[in-house]
Amino acid sequence: MVKQEATANINLKMKKVLVVDDFFNFRLTMKNMLRSLGIMYIDDAANGEEAIKKLAARKFDIILCDYNLGPGKSGQQVLEEAKYRGYINYAGIFIMVTAENTLEMIMGAMEYEPDDYLMKPFAKEVLEKKIKSVTLKKENVRDIEKAIIDSDFDHALRICDELIAQSPANLAEIMKLKGEVLLKKGAYAEAAEFYDKVLTMGNMTWARLGRGRADLLLGRYEDAKNRFEEILAQNNKVIAAYDELARTYLKSGQPEEAQQVLMKAAAISPRALLRHKTLGGLAYRNEDYTTAETSFRAAVVHGKHSCFKTTSDYTQLAKSMVMRDALQESLQVLGQASREFPESPDTRLHLSAAESLVYTKMNKPAEAKRALAQAHKYAQDLAGDLPSAVALDLAQAHLLAGDVEKGTDIIRGVIGANHDNDDVLNTIRIVFKETGMPEKGEKIIKDTTEDIMRLNNEGVDLARRGKLAEAIDYFEKAAARLPENKIINANAAQVLMLFMKQNGPDEERLSKASSYLERVRRIDGAYADIPMLLSMYRELASREVSS
Repeated sequence: MVKQEATANINLKMKKVLVVDDFFNFRLTMKNMLRSLGIMYIDDAANGEEAIKKLAARKFDIILCDYNLGPGKSGQQVLEEAKYRGYINYAGIFIMVTAENTLEMIMGAMEYEPDDYLMKPFAKEVLEKKIKSVTLKKENVRDIEKAIIDSDFDHALRICDELIAQSPANLAEIMKLKGEVLLKKGAYAEAAEFYDKVLTMGNMTWARLGRGRADLLLGRYEDAKNRFEEILAQNNKVIAAYDELARTYLKSGQPEEAQQVLMKAAAISPRALLRHKTLGGLAYRNEDYTTAETSFRAAVVHGKHSCFKTTSDYTQLAKSMVMRDALQESLQVLGQASREFPESPDTRLHLSAAESLVYTKMNKPAEAKRALAQAHKYAQDLAGDLPSAVALDLAQAHLLAGDVEKGTDIIRGVIGANHDNDDVLNTIRIVFKETGMPEKGEKIIKDTTEDIMRLNNEGVDLARRGKLAEAIDYFEKAAARLPENKIINANAAQVLMLFMKQNGPDEERLSKASSYLERVRRIDGAYADIPMLLSMYRELASREVSS
């Protein structure tokens, strides 16, 4: 009764609604239904591309989007891009509308978590009830979700605890959010204890998943593996459990087992683009080039209208084909990519570097040299601002062309930005192995990593000895040298804030700390120390404002 009364009191009059469907008559019917509910502002879109343009231009409170939109973007891809680009905020509602109920559609849509579903056909009363129930749920948790977006996890936890004490109708959802916040905050042991307490109330899948994630993040890999396998033994459609189990196998040094797990997940949910990319990269690392080719080809197909489509999907497909001696076909894939992507230095660089690799394998040194020269020109245009994947393809092309010094210089730069990233370091090992220099590669990785760790530790030592002004100068120079290294940038921000805690905040140092923190968030938004650093920054910023 409480839930029905609360829903009845929701006023939809001022809500802005976007209806997305490729059939004009259905859009018209939906708009008439919505007007009868008192909603005044209603817009519509006939396809996914039009929907994205309208979402970019205006914030809508409610999006009712059909899953199958004909040629172009699907409803799933509208949802993924709207979330990725921030067109739907913490208060926005996305309801997937569909007449299709195949397992493939359901699993694909679930990957991006719409707020709810509507199955065609439906009456006005069903539409009204659905919109109001989702609106009520959103209003209940929007402050928590806003705090999570702001990385203010302590505030999010306080709201969760206040709501949990009131035992609301959506208690389970709030408890789920609390567990996720604890994990995001890095309070893994506390999260494990919380999930254990929740599981005494019932065998909830989300809590079991969370408990497994806590074990994984605590380094208890065997416990985590057992938990995820138990979930899948009871329900083999829990896709998140496959992903977490694969991560656990990787952390345990079992990449072949991780690949097998992701292959099972891809078979159940074949429209998940990002998983195809991950599986392709893992299969390539495992030298299973047939699976790598299949996975990257799926990424190319499913990514055609996706915001996650990248040149790398095509270059990785081409490289997988090269390893299977499908050389001419790999050039065709690169040609397709050059037509698919707009002309830009980074796109041309990536494709030219990949072409050089292919021509080298085809024993066409003149063509390989020409492609490498083009890649080098585009790299100069980008002034060294290269994504790791592009930089490594360029480095490999130099190594294969016999320019070992240039190739290793590029790789040292990649290691400098990623010395703690096992995935990138393993990719570097593959580059050196494929160019016949595995021992040299291990030495370069070891020496460069040790240099960066020594550089970082010297700055940390200055801070621990209380020489904060010197530590600030030290880390500012280190961050200028290694602008893409998250740990160096995080420590640069931290020593600035430690200095301000002792001597009082000032606008210049706050601005510098903020810029370093933004770098860290851009490089790795899930970096474990971010919540603590942001909490320090907010405290200092509030002191500066109050003074």
